[in-house]
Amino acid sequence: MIGKREMALILLNLKAYEQGIGEKAETLASIAGELAKSSGVRIVISPQATDIAAVSKIVETFAQHVDSAPLGAQTGSILPESAKAAGATGSLLNHAERQISDDDIKTGVARLKALEMESMVCASTPELAAKYAEYGPTYIAIEPPELIGSGVSVSTANPDIVTESIEKVKAVNPSVKVVCGAGISSGEDLRKAIELGSEGALAASAFVKADDPKAVLEDLVGGLK
Repeated sequence: MIGKREMALILLNLKAYEQGIGEKAETLASIAGELAKSSGVRIVISPQATDIAAVSKIVETFAQHVDSAPLGAQTGSILPESAKAAGATGSLLNHAERQISDDDIKTGVARLKALEMESMVCASTPELAAKYAEYGPTYIAIEPPELIGSGVSVSTANPDIVTESIEKVKAVNPSVKVVCGAGISSGEDLRKAIELGSEGALAASAFVKADDPKAVLEDLVGGLK
């Protein structure tokens, strides 16, 4: 298995699924926390902002999104400072379902870094991945939008986009880690992604909506063996 030292990451995005809200989010977090402890794999849950405080007491937690607005009169904004205060250690940025401008990505990465928080910027193409690598995020998740929620993983459907993204990102900033998203739903999907050079995975519906989310997560962790 990839050791904890290499910090392979499985990030589980609960999105706004009914199965991942409130107490249900805490139940999923408990599954993730127990498996993270027993396997030594870094597993992070990304719940809705209203659930960060509860979930972060159970397992490592990223926000699903943060705004670049400054502190102050910013009604409705989710600020990096608020996410950290609630217990998050990082945040997704620019998910296909919550896209933001390049300036906001750059500002968001910088704000998170200043707070000693991590960032995972989503990119749909190798070219965008390379562009975002210039901003110095912790992770870039390569996610062709047509594969999100499809059950067909990017590591299977389009392995070239994974390898090309990794090459382009590392050429710009070798410290930025690249993970696979979009359709990752099994240990086999994750195994293929790791073989291509990915340093982890971003998964969502396959875990959140599963009849047996524990079995799905155990399978994903098995892909790191």
